[in-house]
Amino acid sequence: MIKKIIAVALMSLSVSVFAKTETIKIYSPYSPGHSGTPALLKIVEQANADQNIYKFLVEFKPGGNQMIAVRSIDENSLAIIAPAFVENVESGKLNEKDYVPVYAFGDACWAVVTNKPLTGQKEFVVGGVGFGNAAHLTALALGEKFNFGVRYIVFRSNNDALVNMAGDNGVEFVIDKYEGYEGLRTKNPKMRMVAASCPARLPQEPKIKTLKEQGIDAPYIFNIVVAGKEMSEGRRKAIGMILDRATITVGKEEIFKLSAQRPPIFDGVTAEQFYEKSISLVRNLQSKYRKQIEESKTSK
Repeated sequence: MIKKIIAVALMSLSVSVFAKTETIKIYSPYSPGHSGTPALLKIVEQANADQNIYKFLVEFKPGGNQMIAVRSIDENSLAIIAPAFVENVESGKLNEKDYVPVYAFGDACWAVVTNKPLTGQKEFVVGGVGFGNAAHLTALALGEKFNFGVRYIVFRSNNDALVNMAGDNGVEFVIDKYEGYEGLRTKNPKMRMVAASCPARLPQEPKIKTLKEQGIDAPYIFNIVVAGKEMSEGRRKAIGMILDRATITVGKEEIFKLSAQRPPIFDGVTAEQFYEKSISLVRNLQSKYRKQIEESKTSK
């Protein structure tokens, strides 16, 4: 019996010593300075420390409305997608069936900020980086809830939107990351947060209700790590388990502090289920507000 135990232990040791570590790249469609990046890097660092089967490397491929990152996938790499992925699928630029969800984690919460009351206004100007994306859809949902029109301005980057939507040039409404809200409030004290986009209230502003609590349909701010069909099912599942375990080890609160979150809706929900739920919600909202989205584009 003892000999058998020793033999098994030696076998395990030989496998761990001589097994070749495979490098898996995760392509991010964001820049290194994006608010969700610290959490991603922390999760990857933990995943690499937990095991020696795979070595995960994050490579940044911003631009092209996520197209550059997603189209870089091969059998040894993954990519992160977010709500803009739906826009690319709807426009025929990508085939949704070519990508398989492996893992999911939430992005930073948005702060819905304004320098005027939401009620009694005819129109608000909103800034973002793309039509039909999460910010645009949230603004349209708010407009429907509080009966005001939305004039949407597209900027080259979130930073451009933040600089130009600071309230100094007649702009009345902005949706941005919480970190941006703190900067806005310093620059324009009249700006105030009226809602949080995430499923749970922001720990920095516990009295501010979420959009859902206020009865407003808005898309989840999500990041889903997807693989291409070239990667085997067994490998996809193993990677998903490793990343999920790393997330649990890092801890929800720590990830939240890193400007991202693992929302409560993930509990007991697989990446595939969350992917379907998130994509479906964004698609339904895009369909619901298709006319307003097209009108925004023509009045650009």
